[in-house]
Amino acid sequence: MADEKKKVKKIVVNRDLCIGAASCIVNAPGVFELDAENKVVMKKDGGTKTSDATERQSLEDKATDDETIINAAQSCPTKAILVYDEDGKQIYP
Repeated sequence: MADEKKKVKKIVVNRDLCIGAASCIVNAPGVFELDAENKVVMKKDGGTKTSDATERQSLEDKATDDETIINAAQSCPTKAILVYDEDGKQIYP
């Protein structure tokens, strides 16, 4: 039986860990960008930006798939992007 992949439900950026490497932006430019402090934020519906816990469905870019979001999180050298599944379990890091 194949492992069933968990869907991304929520994403959180730990601003204290973020060093502005921007590798997540290279991987998922529709989801992440740098703010004025050179820290990563997520782009939400309505043009707002946040690093706080964000539900997947409230992201501005609905086309970016879960695998791409997880790859973007994995590309972060400081593991500043936390990803949670629909059960609330942390799936990365």
